[in-house]
Amino acid sequence: MVTKNVKVSTVVLKFPKVVAIFLVYAKAIYMAMFENPLFTAFAAKVAILITDINALDEAETGFKMVKPTHTYAERNAAFEKVKGDLRTLRNYVQELVDADPANAESIIESAGMSERQQSSHGKRKNTVKDGVESGSIDLTGEGAGHHDWRISTNGEMWTLLPSTPGGKTTVSGLTPGLTYYFQNHRVLPKDEKSEWSQSVKMMVR
Repeated sequence: MVTKNVKVSTVVLKFPKVVAIFLVYAKAIYMAMFENPLFTAFAAKVAILITDINALDEAETGFKMVKPTHTYAERNAAFEKVKGDLRTLRNYVQELVDADPANAESIIESAGMSERQQSSHGKRKNTVKDGVESGSIDLTGEGAGHHDWRISTNGEMWTLLPSTPGGKTTVSGLTPGLTYYFQNHRVLPKDEKSEWSQSVKMMVR
């Protein structure tokens, strides 16, 4: 039997480290997604993005003034807020890409984001399934090595779960009948971390 390699497109963000350059990058994604018919369902999130971009812009300017109007901590908090907005939008775009892989490249480009292609041959996927005990979930994360995990009841507000040295974990003590969302990312060399994965969800039994 011949196993066919399938190309999997992953939406990636490339955050500039310099705040001024990051602002240009974030605004470009906002302009790409604003009133774009592909992303109508995300309009509210896109609106939040520009609000937070403006707040970061103000904090960055205020932090650098001779008589600062914003602190370093306030600027950094605003910086992280915009990063979080972009990661949320990245996950939404990934859902569109997964649903329409034939048009993955154009969808990602239309969002002002970047694409990483890789072969799915023999590759472990992000999965969720019922655990052995009631109220438990078994998770599998894509890729080998150390993983961080997080959980949500609405796909927006997240709580960190214990990290694991491998790509599998079991979450216990969940409420039967309630739907949970899960994400993970790999911890890379030099303690760098990949982007949070696309959410997987399941109603607990």
